[in-house]
Amino acid sequence: MSEEIFKKIYLFTGENDYLLKKELRRWKDSFVEKNWVESVISFGRENWDYGRIKQTIFWWWFFVTNKLVILYGLPLDTEKSNTMKVDEVEKLADDIMNIQIPKEVLLVCVSYKPDKRGRFYKRIDKLNKENLNQKIIKSFSLPSENELFDFVMQESKNLNLNSESIKALIHKVWNNQFRLASELEKLALRKEYYRKEITPEIIWEVSFWLVEQDVFRLLDLILTNSKSAINFIQELVNDWLDWNALNWSLMWWIRNYLFVLDYEERWIISSKDIAVELKQNPRAILNVVKKISFLKEKKKMIENLFKNIVDIDYQIKNGEAQIESYFIMVKKTLLS
Repeated sequence: MSEEIFKKIYLFTGENDYLLKKELRRWKDSFVEKNWVESVISFGRENWDYGRIKQTIFWWWFFVTNKLVILYGLPLDTEKSNTMKVDEVEKLADDIMNIQIPKEVLLVCVSYKPDKRGRFYKRIDKLNKENLNQKIIKSFSLPSENELFDFVMQESKNLNLNSESIKALIHKVWNNQFRLASELEKLALRKEYYRKEITPEIIWEVSFWLVEQDVFRLLDLILTNSKSAINFIQELVNDWLDWNALNWSLMWWIRNYLFVLDYEERWIISSKDIAVELKQNPRAILNVVKKISFLKEKKKMIENLFKNIVDIDYQIKNGEAQIESYFIMVKKTLLS
């Protein structure tokens, strides 16, 4: 791959697919504005064809001069939703590294979690480090909590959400900015219809929590069958569920279990009353209250689980343990 080729290739990578796709859309729109709509060609899982891709990149088109070619899954992506056939990806990567890309072609590769052991990635990474004035790797990392707060604040100006409402929405949806934007649209429609202020209670009532049902199922398994719980956690990890979202949700609902147990000891067993006290969705709290007899039997186990999950969160966020160790640490907790 020559020095000149790096001017023709860019790699969009990172787990923040919201910002990645937003920037990719900006590139597409800019290219179409300067050329025309047929000049932008994308290849992904639905239309991946080695021969057609090679022809598109290296052959001249009669009606098109400049081309923006977007290749999903190159370099080889470890993100399951963006994984292509290994042999075809490697064959195409070799072609790109060894055949001169026409000057009319701009190539954008999209690999969310690229396999960094591959030759193609290593070559791009080397060129990226050598050319400080023109970065060819565009990395989009997941937002921090402060960045999420700023994002919601910016996107919800018409809702006038206070800080507590913003925190409630972030807690419920976490770092998926697509879903945050979608939930804000839903809340905007609700405000327009009911003419009422959007409060944390309303957010808990109407916003959909992607992992809520998974967490309830997981907690049931943890308290009844630790081996099945371990297998289920592995399924969630394999589906690329963010460890932080999973761990935070576990902490939150174990905490609520303990609160419900505390209220029961004070003869407060109305799910509506407890929901008001905890500012939670009454239906979710009702699901907990229904299991109160079982939870009383498992109280000591729940307390220990809460302590261990909090400890895991602290160790990872303070650099005492690696994110990659999360599943191993949880496994040890459940088997102890």
